[in-house]
Amino acid sequence: MKTSGKRTLQLGFFVILSTVILVITVYLIGQKKDIFSNTINLRVKFGNVNGLQAGNNVRLSGINVGSVLSVVIQNDSTIEVTMRIREDVRLHIKQNAIATIGTDGLMGNMLVNISPGKGDAQIVNDGDLLQTYSRIKTDDILKTLTTTNENAALLTSDLLEIVQEIKQGKGTVSYLLNDTSLRQQVFITVSNLKRATAQTNEVLSQLNQISTSVKVGNGLAGWVINDTTTQVKIKSTLEGLETASLKINSSIDNLNQMLSDLGEGEGAIPALMKDTAMANDLRITLKNLNVGSGKFSEDMEALRHHFLFRKYFRDKEKEKKKE
Repeated sequence: MKTSGKRTLQLGFFVILSTVILVITVYLIGQKKDIFSNTINLRVKFGNVNGLQAGNNVRLSGINVGSVLSVVIQNDSTIEVTMRIREDVRLHIKQNAIATIGTDGLMGNMLVNISPGKGDAQIVNDGDLLQTYSRIKTDDILKTLTTTNENAALLTSDLLEIVQEIKQGKGTVSYLLNDTSLRQQVFITVSNLKRATAQTNEVLSQLNQISTSVKVGNGLAGWVINDTTTQVKIKSTLEGLETASLKINSSIDNLNQMLSDLGEGEGAIPALMKDTAMANDLRITLKNLNVGSGKFSEDMEALRHHFLFRKYFRDKEKEKKKE
């Protein structure tokens, strides 16, 4: 009896121990503790985890690679989340990877998504801290949508009032819509603008043709612009005109000075113009010169016919004819 009772006790203890081990194993498997694989721990810090709990999934590019080990509040603005990641996926996670909090479907549990970073970086080690990105919370989205709906309602009400005033014929817009004469004037103005635009385009086309002809060298303008020799001549001509202009200005200055002297009575000319006695003397002198020159001509003609000088004058005439 004692042996049978002892065996019964041992059997009961074994059953209880097996049951406890089975329960613990099922709990660990249910919490995704990865007790049958090598793991590493990675850390991230968030300002708000949005209901994330220990045991939630951790995904890398949409693939489950581990689970959340713990969620610890460090201070009023920082919450540290420790993740257990399988060792076989560590080579695919780099130190510039970015962690975000998401949901497993529309109404599913929260989870941590790890997205690969840009550029090259080293592979993570056990205990590394990853970068995080906090998405907009659902409450903030709902608040924004509520504000947007309120603004839309106000805008709709204002638009309804404007439409009612337009229907009643109030305001400038209603006047523009209902006044047929103004509408006709607008049509005429638009037509004139189209015509002016067409004419402007035609003028621009002609200007383009002229510019092309000038560049090619056609016409007088193209010849003047492209012929370097002509350019030099034009430059020389302009320089000559500038020199002549300076000379003309100098002559005008001299003439003005002479006129000024005449006006002031300085020099011989004003004396001749104003002194009548001198003018009479000058007339007499000129008259005497004319008479003297006439007598001198008669004397020279007499000498030409004199036998002593006749041969001399004939030789002179022959030399002129030979030349």
